[in-house]
Amino acid sequence: MSKFISKHLLLPAGAAAMMAASLASSPASAETEILFNRFVPAKHPFNVGMFIPWAKDVARVTNGSVKVKFTEKSLAPPPKQWNMVSKGIADAAMLANNFESGRLQLPNIAQIPFGASSAEKRGLAMWRTHVKFLDKANEYKGMKLLGQWTVSAASFLADKPILKVDDLKNYKVWAINGIPNRMMKELGAVVVSVPGVKMFNVVSKGIVKGSVTSHYPLMTFKLMPYITDITDIPGGFQSNNFSFLFSEKKWNGLTAGERKAITGISGDTIAVNAGKRVDFLNDRAKEAAIKKGIKFHKASPEFVKEIRARTQFVVDDWLKVADSKGVDGKAALEYFKSQF
Repeated sequence: MSKFISKHLLLPAGAAAMMAASLASSPASAETEILFNRFVPAKHPFNVGMFIPWAKDVARVTNGSVKVKFTEKSLAPPPKQWNMVSKGIADAAMLANNFESGRLQLPNIAQIPFGASSAEKRGLAMWRTHVKFLDKANEYKGMKLLGQWTVSAASFLADKPILKVDDLKNYKVWAINGIPNRMMKELGAVVVSVPGVKMFNVVSKGIVKGSVTSHYPLMTFKLMPYITDITDIPGGFQSNNFSFLFSEKKWNGLTAGERKAITGISGDTIAVNAGKRVDFLNDRAKEAAIKKGIKFHKASPEFVKEIRARTQFVVDDWLKVADSKGVDGKAALEYFKSQF
């Protein structure tokens, strides 16, 4: 029987060697596709400045073994990005952190007033603080976090000079929901919080008289005709922040070499690339606004002191949350500020 098997079932040595070589090379030549859910327009600064460069970097550092594909249309609305990735509908996505405020509380460090006006500096400080201090709280449990970033810090865009807290009393403004909304209410304003993409609607229709946001929405959301005065806050009033979510299951399916390579072009690079692009557009918008005759004001030390006193609750609340999650909040906050 053994003679029959060896004669009829065993391959010739040369053929066996060829088959072994073929099987060994198959995994190396296999290509992994990452489906990235993109819900921002093609010309959006996040897309141009960070998503596309990141996708190119992924292909480059993995020698083409991993490639990123962007969705034609969003597979889920902006507030549902975490659920979408966790369910495997897409492999990667950006998340505006305020949409997961119950789950993600420590990223609010980027919302603290008087941080850094530059998105690049604030975003980089945010990411590095996460790695050094905040990651241990495991708020991103079940998800692979590849990076965080922010937009340029917010100013007061208005139809009148905003030079002291009294100028905000009963003044109707747009501010994003969450901490910015609460801060403006503490300053006496009447706040409307609709999604940022609807900012133009509430400003142009006179529902609000101003907006608490960066300069670049003057151009992207066409606010220029409705704004006469802008008050810049040293270090910025606050900054909206975002996370780069990656499916944990998909991540674990990559090789160790691929994971290491992708990690190397994420993190700091994500914060810098996104930040540089929005800072560039922010500066362009300011130049255009000046040419249009919009007046710029710098908040006085007295005004800053008033804002600081009224918004101290943001710092106090953040420190309590950090301590409750086993994080040395004071050390983390000091480190965050040292990175500007």
